[in-house]
Amino acid sequence: MKYNEGQQKEIAQYAVEHDNNYKATGEKYGISYQQVAAWVRKYNKKTKSVKKVETKKETQANALDILSRKDPILEAQLQEVKRRLGLE
Repeated sequence: MKYNEGQQKEIAQYAVEHDNNYKATGEKYGISYQQVAAWVRKYNKKTKSVKKVETKKETQANALDILSRKDPILEAQLQEVKRRLGLE
């Protein structure tokens, strides 16, 4: 029997949720242990790549947040320079 990608993902998730018990999962769905293991590897590889993209976006957002913060020491120095130059 052919399984579409959605069914493969569902079976892989079932196996992962049941402590990676490929044998029991295979018996439940009428497929081999090896096929379940292959789908779990495929599913894990896809979820890891999605997590990497999310992590990269979070890192970029954190870097932007850090860069956009004002440094209180530099702000104080700037205010002192402005005061000395009579710009304030």
